[in-house]
Amino acid sequence: MYQIRYEYLSNDYPRFRNYKIYDENEIQHYTMHLDLFQAVEKANDYPKYNHVFLLDESRFSFFRFDIFQEFQEKVTLKDVQDIIDAKINLIKQQREVPDEIISTYIDTIYVDGDQKKFVIWEKWSIFFRLYIIYIQKVSLNTINRIYGNVLENRNITIMPQSFYTTLFLRNTLKKEDFNLLYINENYCKVIKISQWFYSKVDFINLWMWSLRQMYKDNWISHYWYKDYESIESNSLAKSLVTDTIQFYSQTFCKRLKDTWFTWSDMVIISPVVKNSHFIEILNNEYGKYNNNYIVPFHHSDSLSNFNKIWDPEDMDFLVFINQKKEQIFNKKY
Repeated sequence: MYQIRYEYLSNDYPRFRNYKIYDENEIQHYTMHLDLFQAVEKANDYPKYNHVFLLDESRFSFFRFDIFQEFQEKVTLKDVQDIIDAKINLIKQQREVPDEIISTYIDTIYVDGDQKKFVIWEKWSIFFRLYIIYIQKVSLNTINRIYGNVLENRNITIMPQSFYTTLFLRNTLKKEDFNLLYINENYCKVIKISQWFYSKVDFINLWMWSLRQMYKDNWISHYWYKDYESIESNSLAKSLVTDTIQFYSQTFCKRLKDTWFTWSDMVIISPVVKNSHFIEILNNEYGKYNNNYIVPFHHSDSLSNFNKIWDPEDMDFLVFINQKKEQIFNKKY
């Protein structure tokens, strides 16, 4: 059995989306208004579960290295570990990162120009990408207050919440450079992915609450829940709604430009994608900067829905359990 906790980071309104998994047909999900420490305390009440914490990317530091090296003998685990240790020492010298390593992994492997799945036991000219992810010491200590050394606890997994989503989008879109945009009720987050790795995470002070407030200021709050056809059939309503979204979109895209997020296609994960007017207008405004697109991510034929209808904000979780379904659903308890 698994409990997966997805963090909505906010100083004023922290919460976790909790998913309790028994099997493919029994997945419960609900929101818990807890901060990280309280969420960890709650997890400790269920020792028979495997617990996964999908935490906000701002709690992590990300490093990527392109490794090109000649090996006269077959590569061993020790050779790989020596490379990792050398890069960790380089990070310490250049950045003085006090955090703890949460994950290291390798991909994009080429041997004498031919792509390979594994680097172990290969030799000659070898290229691969090495990724190292750290978790902030403060965040780790918060969890360790309950679990001791959590990194040695096999029943606890900690990872950036968008990790598998970025991997899925890379493989699906065949793109290594894109932005991932989250607009939720109480925060808006943009993640820049460059050569399929995290290069920048930033927050923009224009979340869904801001757009709702604009609707309220323009006396059109009652149109927030109207469907596309209802608004299209009422010329006055359409004018008020589109003018409001236009102002929001212009402000939003200017913020994106000011923070250097406008030079890639953007994938958005948000409940607001249900508003077709919003997507159309935001896309038009974004395209004025560099002819790139903003597209919603709320469905894919490549993902199993496990006989449930999911909200757009559940996409990171849905991608995660699709990637881990063999491990999660075939495990014997």
